[in-house]
Amino acid sequence: MADTSGTRRERRATQRAERQERERAEAAKARQRRRLFQLGGAAALAAAIIVVIVIATGGGDSGPTRRAGESVAGANDTAALLAGIPQRGAELGDPRAPVTLIEFGDLQCPYCKDASDSALPSIIENYVRDGRVKLVFRDVAFLGTDSTRAAQMAAAAGQQNKLWDFVHLFYTNQGAENTGYVTDDFLREIGGGVRGLDVQRAFDDRASPEVQRAITDAQTEWQGYGLSGTPSFVVGRTGGTLEAVNTDQGVTFETLSEPIDRLLNER
Repeated sequence: MADTSGTRRERRATQRAERQERERAEAAKARQRRRLFQLGGAAALAAAIIVVIVIATGGGDSGPTRRAGESVAGANDTAALLAGIPQRGAELGDPRAPVTLIEFGDLQCPYCKDASDSALPSIIENYVRDGRVKLVFRDVAFLGTDSTRAAQMAAAAGQQNKLWDFVHLFYTNQGAENTGYVTDDFLREIGGGVRGLDVQRAFDDRASPEVQRAITDAQTEWQGYGLSGTPSFVVGRTGGTLEAVNTDQGVTFETLSEPIDRLLNER
């Protein structure tokens, strides 16, 4: 019988080596541009937690160019990245995975997009797909109305176990911050690019108590860890205490994989 575990390890090692050089450059670039988004006091926090459904019109950034035969830019890549990986609500991966990694993000945040584009696909392929890490997304949605509208739709997609598809595809098509581009038409287009998502049901679920609670709980949990910027990550043994990941040097595959490897090696 072939040693498939050895082959898998070799494949992961090759994938990691190929990405390291590119990610070093990404880290240097991220150090120059990464900023911390700060809440402007209790009033701003209260406003961020309120879930408001706004019927908006108008365009904004049209997003990346679609490839031929692709309904929404990045739809095919998103489907391929997440294919076969179990989802449950905001969780991606085996619920029994020994390590849990939580991302706190805002779908309008350009630095969250950077992490989604560069670092997280490698984490998914190297750790989530084989069942060693469970990824959880917490949408803190504090940058404005566009953030809240996006978070509502993401949480509604999560009720159909399609949150990670929606989030990844949204980041791929992210527009300019607070330009009003997150309209119903835009959300319908992104939702339509998620395979298996009932878009109308997601629209109907946006005002549900479950959706509002998901956004409010994300804010509470984010602050509970003493975090104030996005993207932020915490990691730890599943069911145990999670600690913040140091991303002062940027969010790269290495900055996320190092604490994961340390935890896995403790087994």
